Amino acid sequence: MIINPFQSQGPIDKRITLKTKMGEQIALDVTLQDEHGRDSAAEYIQHLYSSIKEKLGEPIIFTGDNTSKTLSEHELQKMILFIASFHDSMFGTFNKQAPSQIPDAERQDFIELFLLACASVLSGKNLLIDLSKGQIGNEGRLS
Repeated sequence: MIINPFQSQGPIDKRITLKTKMGEQIALDVTLQDEHGRDSAAEYIQHLYSSIKEKLGEPIIFTGDNTSKTLSEHELQKMILFIASFHDSMFGTFNKQAPSQIPDAERQDFIELFLLACASVLSGKNLLIDLSKGQIGNEGRLS
């Protein structure tokens, strides 16, 4: 039997939940067709991270060819936590109860795209991005 590492393993079902510092939760159930979207998702996360750092006038730590092949999952997790924490504290992006500084349609599009990118680069099927603890778990449960 020959194993082809480029052969698709089929659809991958995932649930990703983001818990804000105030305890609110938003979740997205996704079905990834395969793992081929990891590189573009990693590039999107790197772009968001770099854009925020530049606007803040801070140095960008992650440089070079930043794709899912060259960035470790730990580095991607750090970028994801930074982006989510920034959006949570500066714009209230993930806060359902308080008004966000971002128009609702734009906010919903960002949340969906961001969570989809996170689900694409993070391993695990039931992910929890917990901003109150500053960590990402692979088997997060909704409370």
